[in-house]
Amino acid sequence: MPSYGFKTEGFESSFIEAARHLRNSSFLLLPSGTEPFFPASLAPTGIADSVNRIVIGRSATLSPSLRQRVGQLSDLQHNWDGENAKTVRAPVLGDVVEFLRRLARHTGILREPFLAPTFDGFVQIEWHDKKRSLEIEAVNQGWLVVGGLNGQDNKRLYFEAECERSDFDRLEKFYEWFVGNELLWPSQ
Repeated sequence: MPSYGFKTEGFESSFIEAARHLRNSSFLLLPSGTEPFFPASLAPTGIADSVNRIVIGRSATLSPSLRQRVGQLSDLQHNWDGENAKTVRAPVLGDVVEFLRRLARHTGILREPFLAPTFDGFVQIEWHDKKRSLEIEAVNQGWLVVGGLNGQDNKRLYFEAECERSDFDRLEKFYEWFVGNELLWPSQ
């Protein structure tokens, strides 16, 4: 834990340890057994908590509903579905947020996707309209992308692709296909 250089009666400690020490001293009167209150930003955290805070902070440029959904996904606990589902992996959620931020910047208008957790700790991003659908799922190897299109005879056509986790440019091309700016499925 980082030291804030707080000294009292020869006692040097972290901010939190110093407050606990003061609680037990004569000049900070708290009821016995009561812990001092600290804002979450000052409470000790693990790496996962720190990464989640960074991810939530980076979602600040997204719409309020997307920010709320990112927060909900980051708060999911192990077994959130009652069938032993894993918590959403913070780095994966960070990649989802980065992709959505890039889309909003490059396209100007971002259609709100549906964000869904998967049982294995990943996230799926979905868009659906009358003619097309696009589902992008984070997986161990990167992203799996599935597009659906109503054909001329009203038969549903499906397209699939995979790409690297950092290939946000290619993911943007799939989104451009979904919104109708590209007529052909981006093959490479």
